Amino acid sequence: MRVARTASTQEVVLRAAREGAGDGFACLAAEQTAGRGRQGRAWVAPAGSSMLASVLLRRSPAVAAGIPFAAGLALVDVLASDYGVTAGLKWPNDVLIGGRKLAGILCEVEPATSTSELVAVALGIGVNLTVNSFPDDIAAVSLHTLVPTPPEAESLLAGWARALAIRIEVLEQGGIAALLGDWRRCAVGLGGPVTVHASNATTHGIAVDVGDDGALLVESAGRVHRFLAAEVHLGSDTTEPAEAK
Repeated sequence: MRVARTASTQEVVLRAAREGAGDGFACLAAEQTAGRGRQGRAWVAPAGSSMLASVLLRRSPAVAAGIPFAAGLALVDVLASDYGVTAGLKWPNDVLIGGRKLAGILCEVEPATSTSELVAVALGIGVNLTVNSFPDDIAAVSLHTLVPTPPEAESLLAGWARALAIRIEVLEQGGIAALLGDWRRCAVGLGGPVTVHASNATTHGIAVDVGDDGALLVESAGRVHRFLAAEVHLGSDTTEPAEAK
């Protein structure tokens, strides 16, 4: 479904999941009034300037755990194949170009309709298409500054969905480990310093790798710490701009 304005495409899809919508249900919005990124932060974009969409996926628990990696890789794929843009991935799936954020991806589970066989995942994505300016404290980039003609939101969404289907097929056959070779080749920040906020604790260290289960591995004070859910800041700086799409 397409809407001109909504509070959040994620909320539309999560509600649809509770009402019994099937795999592949999607919502594309020209504007969000209460969009959100990871860690509950706001996701703000001028009306009509971004691709703001969410998709419902019903997959096994093992596959659902790898969807964030598949989703990020799918966007990198379509940017390269359709628009000639080379992008990188900050763990697990922020899409960066030259260290600036082009897109963010958010995965949320709808527990009320998830079972031991199938997990209902609302997969949200926001891509800056024609955002003319960003606040001074946000390191972001818009696609229209990188290509002669930026795509329409519908066109980019369709291309991403096709690439996502291919990546999820690989995930279903080989698990997260089957995606990690490509993910590492796109990774931004591996081998360098990071600051990780998780479980009300902060860890400063070196991002050494990603485990076969998708966990970020950070070496700090002689130990390797594993993070499956965390907020990661690249470099030794302890602050990072708020989310922006």
